[in-house]
Amino acid sequence: MGKNWWSEPMGGCDSEGNPITMSFGSGPKEGHTLIGDGDRSGGMGIGGGLADGATHYSFLESDNHDHYGSGNGSNNNGTNRGQYTTGPGH
Repeated sequence: MGKNWWSEPMGGCDSEGNPITMSFGSGPKEGHTLIGDGDRSGGMGIGGGLADGATHYSFLESDNHDHYGSGNGSNNNGTNRGQYTTGPGH
Protein backbone atom coordinates (compact mmCIF):
# COMPACT_ATOMS: atom_id res chain seq x y z
CA MET A 1 0.00 0.00 0.00
CA GLY A 2 1.27 3.46 -0.86
CA LYS A 3 0.92 6.60 1.19
CA ASN A 4 -2.00 6.33 3.65
CA TRP A 5 -4.94 4.68 1.89
CA TRP A 6 -3.61 4.73 -1.69
CA SER A 7 -2.11 1.93 -3.78
CA GLU A 8 1.39 2.41 -5.15
CA PRO A 9 1.12 4.52 -8.33
CA MET A 10 1.10 2.36 -11.44
CA GLY A 11 1.77 3.27 -15.02
CA GLY A 12 -0.35 2.06 -17.89
CA CYS A 13 -2.32 3.25 -20.91
CA ASP A 14 -5.86 4.36 -21.51
CA SER A 15 -8.04 2.77 -24.21
CA GLU A 16 -6.41 4.96 -26.86
CA GLY A 17 -2.86 3.98 -25.88
CA ASN A 18 -2.01 7.24 -24.08
CA PRO A 19 0.31 6.68 -21.09
CA ILE A 20 -1.27 7.40 -17.70
CA THR A 21 -0.54 6.93 -13.99
CA MET A 22 -3.19 5.73 -11.52
CA SER A 23 -3.58 4.99 -7.83
CA PHE A 24 -6.63 3.41 -6.19
CA GLY A 25 -8.08 4.12 -2.76
CA SER A 26 -8.85 1.62 -0.01
CA GLY A 27 -10.39 1.84 3.45
CA PRO A 28 -11.94 5.30 3.83
CA LYS A 29 -10.77 6.14 0.27
CA GLU A 30 -12.52 3.10 -1.27
CA GLY A 31 -14.04 4.05 -4.62
CA HIS A 32 -11.63 6.96 -5.18
CA THR A 33 -9.08 7.08 -8.01
CA LEU A 34 -6.09 9.34 -8.65
CA ILE A 35 -5.11 9.67 -12.31
CA GLY A 36 -2.74 11.78 -14.41
CA ASP A 37 -1.29 11.97 -17.90
CA GLY A 38 1.99 10.20 -18.61
CA ASP A 39 3.64 7.31 -16.80
CA ARG A 40 4.72 9.03 -13.61
CA SER A 41 4.60 5.92 -11.45
CA GLY A 42 8.32 6.20 -10.76
CA GLY A 43 8.34 10.00 -10.60
CA MET A 44 11.80 9.96 -12.03
CA GLY A 45 12.39 10.00 -15.77
CA ILE A 46 15.35 9.15 -17.99
CA GLY A 47 18.61 10.59 -16.69
CA GLY A 48 17.27 11.15 -13.17
CA GLY A 49 15.06 14.15 -14.00
CA LEU A 50 11.32 14.33 -13.54
CA ALA A 51 9.24 11.97 -15.65
CA ASP A 52 7.40 13.53 -18.60
CA GLY A 53 4.48 15.54 -17.24
CA ALA A 54 5.54 15.20 -13.59
CA THR A 55 5.63 18.27 -11.39
CA HIS A 56 7.00 16.42 -8.36
CA TYR A 57 8.96 13.23 -7.82
CA SER A 58 6.07 11.67 -5.88
CA PHE A 59 2.73 11.15 -7.63
CA LEU A 60 0.93 10.83 -4.27
CA GLU A 61 2.59 13.71 -2.41
CA SER A 62 1.88 16.39 -5.00
CA ASP A 63 -1.02 17.83 -6.93
CA ASN A 64 0.10 16.29 -10.22
CA HIS A 65 -3.05 14.13 -10.41
CA ASP A 66 -6.80 14.55 -10.70
CA HIS A 67 -8.96 13.00 -7.98
CA TYR A 68 -12.14 11.18 -8.90
CA GLY A 69 -14.31 10.58 -5.86
CA SER A 70 -16.81 7.94 -4.86
CA GLY A 71 -19.81 10.26 -5.03
CA ASN A 72 -20.15 10.45 -1.24
CA GLY A 73 -18.71 12.83 1.33
CA SER A 74 -15.91 15.32 0.78
CA ASN A 75 -14.41 15.39 -2.72
CA ASN A 76 -17.49 13.52 -3.93
CA ASN A 77 -16.98 14.95 -7.38
CA GLY A 78 -13.21 14.78 -7.22
CA THR A 79 -10.66 17.45 -7.98
CA ASN A 80 -9.94 18.38 -11.58
CA ARG A 81 -6.47 19.95 -11.66
CA GLY A 82 -6.09 19.48 -15.42
CA GLN A 83 -3.64 16.61 -14.95
CA TYR A 84 -5.68 14.01 -16.86
CA THR A 85 -6.37 15.49 -20.27
CA THR A 86 -5.79 12.76 -22.87
CA GLY A 87 -8.25 10.07 -21.80
CA PRO A 88 -11.75 9.27 -22.96
CA GLY A 89 -14.12 12.15 -22.38
CA HIS A 90 -11.32 14.72 -22.20
